[in-house]
Amino acid sequence: MAKRAMTPEAKALKAKAIMDKAAEMFLELEYEQIKMSDIAKQMGMSNGILFVYFKTKEALFFSVLCREYVKRLDRLTEMVLQTPIRSFEDFRMLLMDELMELVDENPLYVKLESMRTAVFEKNVDAETMLNQKLDLYKRMLDVVTIICEFEAVTPEDVIEILQAEASIMTGCKLTATLPEDVVEIIKKNGMDGFQRDFREDVRKTMLSYLDGYYNNFMVPRSTEEKGYD
Repeated sequence: MAKRAMTPEAKALKAKAIMDKAAEMFLELEYEQIKMSDIAKQMGMSNGILFVYFKTKEALFFSVLCREYVKRLDRLTEMVLQTPIRSFEDFRMLLMDELMELVDENPLYVKLESMRTAVFEKNVDAETMLNQKLDLYKRMLDVVTIICEFEAVTPEDVIEILQAEASIMTGCKLTATLPEDVVEIIKKNGMDGFQRDFREDVRKTMLSYLDGYYNNFMVPRSTEEKGYD
């Protein structure tokens, strides 16, 4: 059995290794199929030591999600710096490029995000959630500041749209996710039309939302700023 890491650096490395293993298992199994005892066994440690690092299964996977969100914010920052946001169309293109990249290249984030409000935030302990969310909020504000440098959109616009995007992603993911036995029946009977295309659903829904947001909020605001009745 592995011994409990004692130095802060060693503890951080061990926590990272645990999250890496949890993420690896989550890509292959459903959340309900993963037990903390299975993760401990994979890590070569006792259940007791695992719970020293993460009090609950929800806390562990919420931490994995937050880590993925940090990576997402870093990537979003990189994209904004490459293409400054000088108009709502620039912002629209940024969001769609980043969203499609997430869908195509980061199934871990998409799967975790779809469970955030219903599972992780509902059951994770308050201390873990508060600490993680405070850090993410600070990082988010830094990204928002860069996006809003040329005042094409306001910080309120950015935050509201990103929150809507998360809801859209979750809704489309849940709609497209069917039990394995149902998927088999669909395939066997040639009923492909009954299976949702997650990527296309997300793309169309987000585009529709952005168009609606622009027409309902950005255009009227622009008109008021110009002093038109």
